[in-house]
Parts: sequence; structure tokens; C-alpha cells
Amino acid sequence: MLNYDQPPPRHSLLPPRWFTDPAAYGTEERALAGRLPWRYAGLTGDGVEGADIAACGSFLFRRQGADAPPLADWLGPFAADLTTRSAALDSPVARDAVEFAANWKILVENTLDDFHGSTIHPQTIHPAVDADWRRHLATQRAGPHSRSSWKLADDTATWWGKLVARGALRRFADQDRYDHVFIFPDLYVASFFSTMVIVHRVVPLAVDRSRLEWRIFLPGAATADARAAGFRRGLVAMLTASARQVIEEDRPVCEQVQAARAAATGPGILGWREQRIGDLHATLTQLLETE
Repeated sequence: MLNYDQPPPRHSLLPPRWFTDPAAYGTEERALAGRLPWRYAGLTGDGVEGADIAACGSFLFRRQGADAPPLADWLGPFAADLTTRSAALDSPVARDAVEFAANWKILVENTLDDFHGSTIHPQTIHPAVDADWRRHLATQRAGPHSRSSWKLADDTATWWGKLVARGALRRFADQDRYDHVFIFPDLYVASFFSTMVIVHRVVPLAVDRSRLEWRIFLPGAATADARAAGFRRGLVAMLTASARQVIEEDRPVCEQVQAARAAATGPGILGWREQRIGDLHATLTQLLETE
């Protein structure tokens, strides 16, 4: 239970040069390749193969060191989350990508910030979740990985329930929640009403440029008739456009943060609900210690 009456823990955040200096970017990439035990490599069916590849459900990871622990141990409690969501990944419906003029860590910080919805997504994501975040927003953290789970607003849950019935959709759990699972350093998996799953991957391109790739999955029941299948196709078009809109809402703020990062005079202060961002910085700091 979080004690909001007390100051949150302090974190040592990375200096601005790790967001702006090309030499620092190169050092960071070597550290991630040489000292991180496992890294997300793709999904089943992507053609990712090799003795160094291991699977967690439909999610594939590449072993990056001979002394890496078993994949399940490295993923911790989130191995179960990935396995559960894999049930939806047999139904791909769309894929897309957007480039950002921002360091990849800024994209990750943005997605780990539960509270940016009210300012950046006031008409899209924010109204979809319950306003009482103290009761209905839960965070689980284990090592560098984490999960945020927020109860959907009643109207949103009712809306999704109607979609499931009309489109003969398939659910992987009986939960009316928006879930966000982050696997360090570049994979996050969002799910809505235990039905739609969006798999995101952050791809570093340069110290000040990144690409966000995502795939949408919307499983339908095997018994769906022609009418339900037609409804599902229309629903896919709407949800795909909405997903793109949310990412386009994120892009300007990420690029503004990148532009301002070099002018930072000191580290920021993280609140109770921003500890996932602190974990990102702490893990990277550990990987960079010997570089």
C-alpha cells in the first residue's frame, strides 16, 4: 500500500547527456547488448530463430550472455502476464509505426507515466479509466519490469461488453481493466477489457531519434457468424485509427522533452506513481557502471 502522506523514495536519475550525447548513446547500446541478460526479439511467426532464442508464450527473447538466468526467472511474475496475453496473439489485425525526434528512453518514460493521460489524452485514454485512481489503479514492480492495471470506467466497460457480444470477440480473462506490462528495456504490452492487445516495441535509431512499432490483436470467437465478422472488421478500423491517434498525441510532448533535456539543470523528482520511471533509470545506471 502506498503511503501518500509521506514523501516518495528518491531516485538517482541519469544525467541529460544520456539523452543528448551521441557518444553516450553508443556506450549505452554496448551496455544493453553486453550486460543485459535477455532482450525482446519478436513474436512467434516472425522468423526469429536460433539456439539463443527462448519463448514465453508467443513472446520471444534473445539470450545475450552465457550466464543469463532462465528466462522465466528474469521475467519474474510478468512471465504469467505475457503467457496469458499470448492467447490473443493468434488474431493480428493491424500494425503501424511512428518515428519520434526523441531519445528512446523518453518514449519509455512517457508510457510508464500513468498520469499523463489527463493532459495528453484528455479525450482518448483518460476518460476510459475510473477517475478514482487511488482505489482502482494498481502497480506491480519486480526488478526492471512492471505492470500497471487500471479499472476501466463503468461506461467504458459496458461499451466493451457490448462489442464483445456483437462482434463475437474472445477474451483471455474476465477483467474490466486497462493493463500495461513493461518488460525492460523496450517492450510494453497494453490490453483493454482482456480483449484487445497491443504489443509495442521501442527501437532506438540515434541519440535523438526513435521508432515506436506496434501491433494490434483482436481475437474473435471461432463461432462468429458473418454478421459478427463484418462488425469486427469495422471495429478493427476504428480501433486502429484510435491507436494511431493516441501515439500522435504522445509524439509532440516527447519531442518537446527531448529538446529541453539538454537545458536541464538537475534531476527531476519522481512522485509515488512514477516509481516505474525510477526503475528504468536505476537499471540503466547499473548496466552503465562498468562502461
